[in-house]
Formats: sequence, C-alpha cells, structure tokens
Amino acid sequence: MAGTDDAVAAMARSILAEKRARKAAEDDALRLYNRVRQLQKEEDRAQKRIVETKKKAKEIIKLRERNEQKLIEKEQRMREEAEKVEEQKLDNLKQKEEALRHRIEQENKVYQDKLEVVQKTKEERAEIERLLAESRLLARKEALEQKDTIRKQQEDARRKIETLKLQKLTAAQEEYERRLREEIEAKMAKEQEIERLAQMELELIERLKNKQAEQRKAYQQLEAVLSLGSVSTTKGLQQGSRANSPKVTAAQPSPERQPSNLSQQQPHGGGGTPQSQTYAPPPATPPQEAADEVEEGEPTEEDVARAFAMYDTDGVGEIPALQLDGLLRDLGVPLNPSQLSQAIAQLDTSQTGKITFGEFLLWWKG
Repeated sequence: MAGTDDAVAAMARSILAEKRARKAAEDDALRLYNRVRQLQKEEDRAQKRIVETKKKAKEIIKLRERNEQKLIEKEQRMREEAEKVEEQKLDNLKQKEEALRHRIEQENKVYQDKLEVVQKTKEERAEIERLLAESRLLARKEALEQKDTIRKQQEDARRKIETLKLQKLTAAQEEYERRLREEIEAKMAKEQEIERLAQMELELIERLKNKQAEQRKAYQQLEAVLSLGSVSTTKGLQQGSRANSPKVTAAQPSPERQPSNLSQQQPHGGGGTPQSQTYAPPPATPPQEAADEVEEGEPTEEDVARAFAMYDTDGVGEIPALQLDGLLRDLGVPLNPSQLSQAIAQLDTSQTGKITFGEFLLWWKG
C-alpha cells in the first residue's frame, strides 16, 4: 500500500513536473512568438521608414530642384526688375530734369508776372497818391473857404451878441436907476416920517415940561395952604407930597433928558431937521453886475461853439438837422418833439437838412 502511494505520488510529481515543463515551454513559445511578431513589426516599420525615407529623399530632391529652378527664375526676375528699375530711374531722372526745367520756366514766368504786377501797382499807387494830393489840396482849399465863412458867421454872431449884451446892459442900467430912485424915494419918505416923529416927540416933551411946572406950582400952593394947619398935619401932608412927587417924576420923563435915539440925530440939509445916522438904503446893484446876474447860468458862446464842434465831425461849420436834439440836450435845453420840429423849421429854412453854426448861434441868442 505504501509502495502504491509512493508510486502514485511519484507519478503525480512527474506529471506535475511535466506540466510545469510544458507550461514553461508554452511560455517560452509565447514569448518567442511575441518576439517574432515584434521583430516582424519592427521590420515592417523599418521597411516603411525606408520607403518613406526614399520617398522623402525623392521629394527633397524634387523640392531642391524646384527651389533651384525658382532661385534661377528669381535671379532672372531680379535681373529683369533691376534693369526695369534702372530704366525707371533713368526715366525718373529725365522726368525730374524736365519738371525742373518746367518749374524754372514757370518760376521765371511768375517772376516776370510779379515784376509786371509790381510795376503796375507802383504806377497805380503813384496815380492814387497824385489824386489824393489833389483831393487833399482841394479839401484844404474848401476847408479854408469854409473857415473864412465860419469866421465871418462867428464875427456876425459876435457883433449881434455884443449888441444884445449892450441892450441887456442898458436895460440893467435902467433897472439900476429905477431901483435907485425907488430906494431914494423910500429913504426920503422914511426921513420925513422920522422928522414927523421927532417933532411929535419934541411937542410931547414940551407938553410934559408944562405939566411938571403946573404940578410944582400946585404943590407949592398946597404947601402954603397946609402951612396954616397943625404941624403934624403939615408933616403928614409934606411926607405924602414927597412920597407922591418922586412917583410922578419917575413916571414922566425929565425935561432935561433926551431920548436915546435923538442923541444920534443931526440936522438934515440946511433946514435943521433931525436925521437918523443909522439909516442907510440897501446897496443897489451896479449895471455890470446886474448884466452878469442876467447872464448867470446860461452857456457862453465858447460853450455853444464847443458843443457844436462835437457834432461837426467834418469841421465844415454845419451839422445835420437830426442832431439838433442831442446838441440842445448837451446845452441843457431839452425840447419835446413839437418844439424840436419848430426849431428845425426855423433853423433849416432852405430845407437842406443842414444847420450852420451862424444860424444856430443867432437862433440861440435870439
């Protein structure tokens, strides 16, 4: 039994060993198969690489040939282009020379035209200056004539103003004499009143003196009557009379006393009539001062001429009639539209639309 088991075990071991050997052989065969397949694949890949390399080599050779051909063609084109560029440069140079020659000709032509224009301009300027000189000469002559006219108008206006001033001075002299006569008459009337009052005062003083004399006489008679009575009665009466006497004397002015205002009186003329020294007529205004008072506040002739010159911008001695309103406002005499129309109608009688200085000055002083 034991031997059988050993034999079975040996057989089992030998079978197992064979299986292992077979397994190892199968593994080796599989590895070899795989290696062979891998080598075949490598060979195929190598063959493909060879084919591809040959193909690429052919393509590279063809590409190189094409590139060489292109390079040759490019060099040919570059030579042709260089030749064209040289030809173009020559053409451009010729064109530049032609353009330069044409520009020089144009510049010379423009220069000649400018010279002609400058010469013509100089001639025209000389002609204009000659005409301006002639016009200035004519304007100067006209201005001198206008100045003479204005001077004559101013002289006429000045003479008229002097006449008006003389008339005003005469009127002022007459007014002065009239006021002087009135003052003298008032003074004489006042002196007569003073003489009448002084005479009345003298009469009252004389009457008072008479009354005082009568009073003293009555006192003397009363004392004589009372002296026959008793001594006490006489003393009482004397004391009463003495007490009353000063009162009467104080109430009435003394005969020797003169009023204070009479101490300042003196004979009037040759008639001996008293006259007050404190009275004096108010001073009368001299004729020239009266004339100045009449003209005070009015613009002078110089003011009028200066205001007129502000509107006479051309210096011809006349202004447009429409500027009369502004001139009168500057002189402090604004007019309403109706008054302004009347003033323009009075000044611009010829209806030229102009007002001369002489006409305005006469109208202003009139």
